[in-house]
Amino acid sequence: MARPHVLIAGAGIGGITAALALIGRGFPVDVYEQTEELRELGAGVQVAPNGSRVLCELGLEPAMAAIASIPAGKEVRLFTTGQAWKLQDLGAEAMSRYGAPYWMVHRGDFLPVSRCC
Repeated sequence: MARPHVLIAGAGIGGITAALALIGRGFPVDVYEQTEELRELGAGVQVAPNGSRVLCELGLEPAMAAIASIPAGKEVRLFTTGQAWKLQDLGAEAMSRYGAPYWMVHRGDFLPVSRCC
């Protein structure tokens, strides 16, 4: 039985990642985007281990490792005093605990990687 043809509305990070996952599983996919030019919007993207695991499974780990930073941890600060509270360890701790990295990457660097395949 033939697989259904999938149409994806939006060529952003989510749309392209969905397309890569579906293509990798043998689905015919068309991606539609309303803008005439795909360009950088926003600044930073944080990719938690549940998201990076998907990107690694899609074969994007080497490309992401070349452009992403791996933070040591996350904290919040009180704006009036600067007092900090640690929220969580990341880096090696996240890799050990979740089996995938926590990445921080600039959106302008990330978009071309998600469209490479």
